[in-house]
Amino acid sequence: MLQTFILCILAAGTVISGISYTLYWRSALRDPHHSHGTAFSSGSGLFFCVLRAFMGSVFSQFFIYASYPLGFLKPRRGPKFRPDCEKPTVVLVHGLYHNASAWYVYSWMLRRQGYANIVCWSYNTVKYDFWELAEQLRGVVARASETSGGQVALMGHSLGGLLARAAVADPDCASRVLALVALGSPHGGSTLAGLALGRLGRSLAHGGELVRRLAALPCPRAVPKLNIYSPLDNMVLPTGSLEIGQPGWVQAETAPISHVSMLYHPPTLRLALDFMEEATGCAACRGEEALAGA
Repeated sequence: MLQTFILCILAAGTVISGISYTLYWRSALRDPHHSHGTAFSSGSGLFFCVLRAFMGSVFSQFFIYASYPLGFLKPRRGPKFRPDCEKPTVVLVHGLYHNASAWYVYSWMLRRQGYANIVCWSYNTVKYDFWELAEQLRGVVARASETSGGQVALMGHSLGGLLARAAVADPDCASRVLALVALGSPHGGSTLAGLALGRLGRSLAHGGELVRRLAALPCPRAVPKLNIYSPLDNMVLPTGSLEIGQPGWVQAETAPISHVSMLYHPPTLRLALDFMEEATGCAACRGEEALAGA
């Protein structure tokens, strides 16, 4: 029974990764992006880069599927809050079709770095539309901020990054956010949205209404914002859709890994951690300046 289960989820990961990277290959050849670099200057270079990312995608998909049922288990007493922790509370927002289990590795690594207060928000990707979820996220941020008594760091993967953008467009929510990090988010939509199941997934069409409305929302300049993307992301096509044109965003390119692999890649988390640490230091400096002025 266990062997059958393992083989089934490996097969599912292989099929999804194979289809998505086949489409990625076509997209990369037709619409090359500056992040593809010299490795894509020939067919063989592109082949070996995609092959490595494909293997990483298969194993990442395996971990996502295997851990998914655990995301429905909630602690009886809810998340424990440690008021003695000097680091900000981190709110993690998963992507389409995932749940809180997507953040198990990141949560573990964050705690090792001293981030004791972590909120992994699970949301229903079938029942609600994008804007309803954005409103729910504002409530999550407000509760986390009130519990901690300070600002929180907001990090979203894929769709989660878009929801975070929509949430901080509200001034009250933005005032509660210390820093915002988007990982592999389809800021320009994705051509793969047409293959998605459900209206929420299909609403992420490349250049569609949702991404246009999102781009028109106010962008809080006071909130430090980091956008991390991979040149071999196989779920957001074309690659240029991973970049964001709004002012005030720092763009960071991670190693050539797959879309889901970002959730298990320590160097990617290190990019986010360094950014959050810098934002925390800047916030502390602003607080000291305000006290000195008073």
